[in-house]
Amino acid sequence: MRIAGMAVALVCLGMLASGGCTPAANPNIPELVPVDGTVSMDGAPLANASVVFIPAGATQGGPSYGLTDEGGRYALEYQAGQKGAPVGEFKVVCSKWVMPDGSDYVGVPGGPSPMDAGAKELLPAKYSEEYQTTLKATIPPGGGTINLEVTSK
Repeated sequence: MRIAGMAVALVCLGMLASGGCTPAANPNIPELVPVDGTVSMDGAPLANASVVFIPAGATQGGPSYGLTDEGGRYALEYQAGQKGAPVGEFKVVCSKWVMPDGSDYVGVPGGPSPMDAGAKELLPAKYSEEYQTTLKATIPPGGGTINLEVTSK
């Protein structure tokens, strides 16, 4: 199901880049709270990885997205660049695509997909696939910091 992980990553990048619905255009957007954190792999910061919080259970709203910086830090955004995420329970997908030489895959809108560009998913499916991820998070009222630790195995 690597295609599902790629689809999540591409949707993440598309939502961050293109905007989407604003509260004025969509009054059904839930209240958002600030969420940030770090992603570490095997104890080291994971740079240039996508992070997607997908509502689970009774949590209302759509997914929230982030991209880690060089220190592995991310901040979640909802739609149209709105900062934050809804309160509730989430499954979390982390994905990082790398080229055969080990460099990060850098996608461009309208460009080739990671797989078409020859990139490979760095993280195991237990983190990078929506239906296999073991990562879960609870966003409390008021938001907060949610640090994620993944392993290369």
